Amino acid sequence: MVDNQTYRVDDGIMSNHRFNEPFGLLRRELNQRYYPHNNEQNIWQFLNTTNREVQNLFLKDKNKALVLFNNRDYEHNSEDNFIDLSGIDCMNFTMNTGNIIGYLKKGEYSIKISSRFGDNFLKYIISDADGFLEVENYGGSNKEEGYEWLLIYLWKTKIKKAYRLGLPKKYISKKERLNKVRGNIDVVDYFSHGHQRGAYQCDYREHSYNNEANRLIASTFLKIGNHEFLQDSTLLKNAFYTATDGQKINRRDLYRVKHFTNPFYKEYNEVIDLSKLILKDELSDFGEQSENSAFFFDVSMLFEYFVRKLLKRGGYILESKFENRINIATGGHSYRRKLEPDIFFNHNGKGFLFDVKYKSFDFIYGVSREDLFQLHTYIGQYSNNIEIKACGFIYPISESKWKKSGFKTNDCFIKDSISVMNKEIEFYVLFIKVPENNSEEYSIQFSRENEEFLNKINLITE
Repeated sequence: MVDNQTYRVDDGIMSNHRFNEPFGLLRRELNQRYYPHNNEQNIWQFLNTTNREVQNLFLKDKNKALVLFNNRDYEHNSEDNFIDLSGIDCMNFTMNTGNIIGYLKKGEYSIKISSRFGDNFLKYIISDADGFLEVENYGGSNKEEGYEWLLIYLWKTKIKKAYRLGLPKKYISKKERLNKVRGNIDVVDYFSHGHQRGAYQCDYREHSYNNEANRLIASTFLKIGNHEFLQDSTLLKNAFYTATDGQKINRRDLYRVKHFTNPFYKEYNEVIDLSKLILKDELSDFGEQSENSAFFFDVSMLFEYFVRKLLKRGGYILESKFENRINIATGGHSYRRKLEPDIFFNHNGKGFLFDVKYKSFDFIYGVSREDLFQLHTYIGQYSNNIEIKACGFIYPISESKWKKSGFKTNDCFIKDSISVMNKEIEFYVLFIKVPENNSEEYSIQFSRENEEFLNKINLITE
C-alpha cells in the first residue's frame, strides 16, 4: 500500500483508484485448513490491534515514535496515523493512509505503507537535502521486506555529511607513569612509592579518536557494513575501525552514548541517534530477528525540509519556524496557539507565505477547507507587520497525474487571488513535478523539475 490513499474492501473485493481494476482477496474454502493467509479472524484482529496500538504509541509521544528527518528544526504536528481503519471484518472494511510511511510486523502478519512516488523519490530528497546526491540507480531495496533500508540510507547520508568535519575527537581520562608531569600527580602514590625511576603517576585528559561515539558508529558499520547501500563507503568504514582499534562496547553502553557538546561536531549527533535505532534488536531486515518490529517515517516533514533547502539554495532567506513565532489568543488559561507557516520570507520588503503539503491535491475541489482557513489565519496575522504579496501551497505531483489534470503541461502551477481586508493577494498552488519511479536518469529529470520550480518562485517574487 502507499500513502494518502483510501482502500475499500467490499465482500472480499479490494478497490483503489491506483489499481487498474479491483481484485479479490483470498478466502478460506470450505473444509480447507487454516493458514496465516486465509485465517480471516486473525487477519482482522491484526489490522485492528495494529490500528489501536500505533495510535496509542503516537498519542504518547509522536516525536519519539517516528523516525524524524530533522528534529532540530521541526516538531511533529500532523494528526495523521499510520492507518485509519473502519469496517466489520477483513472482507468488508475501509482503510485510509496518510503522510506516514513505514512497516509494522507482528507475528505472522505485516503491513507496509510506501511512498506513492516510489523509493527513488525518497532516496533523492533525503540525499539532496543533505548535500549528497547519489549515483543514478545506485543500490536498491528489492530484497528487503520492511523499511529499514530507508533508515540505513538516511544514516549513510548523515554520516557522509558529518565526516567532512573529520573523525570526532573527545577528551578521555588517562592514568600513566610519565617522565614529565602531565595533568595531576597522584600524591598518595608519590609519597608511598617515591619518585620511582624518574616517573610520576599522572592523571590527565587528552583528545582521542577512540571514544564512545566512534565506537558506536564502528559497531553500526560492523552490523550493516555489507549492505548494498554501503558498498561505496569502505574507506569511511575503515576509518572508524582504525580509530577505535577494533574495540567493542556492550550493547547497553552503546545505547547510553551521549551527544557531542562541542558545536563543531553537532552534525554527528544525528548519526548517534540513527546508529542507536539501527543497533536495536527488533530490526526485521538485518541482524537479529524478532517477532515484532516497526518503523514509521513522516514523509511530510521530509518533503518540507527538502523544499526549504531548495529555496535556500535559490538564495531566499527563510524565517525559522522556531524564531519570531506569532502567538494568538485561544481563550484558554495562559495558553496561546503558535502560528507556524512552513515557508515565510521577506523579499524586497514584501512577504511571501506558503504551506508545504505532501498530501494528494484534489483537482476538483482544490485545497482542503481546513488548509485554506489556516492560510487565511497566517495572512491575517503576518499582514500586521508586512505587506503580503503572494501566498499559497506547494505540493509534489507525479508527471502522469499532472498530465491528467487538464492544466497546461509546461506550467506546473495554478494562479488565482484572494482578498483579505480589501487587499488583493496573489494566490498560487505550486507543484514540484516528480518523475515516474522507473524513469531512466531519474536524478537528472528531478533536478530539472526542481529548477523549474525555483524559476517559478523567482517570477512570483519579481
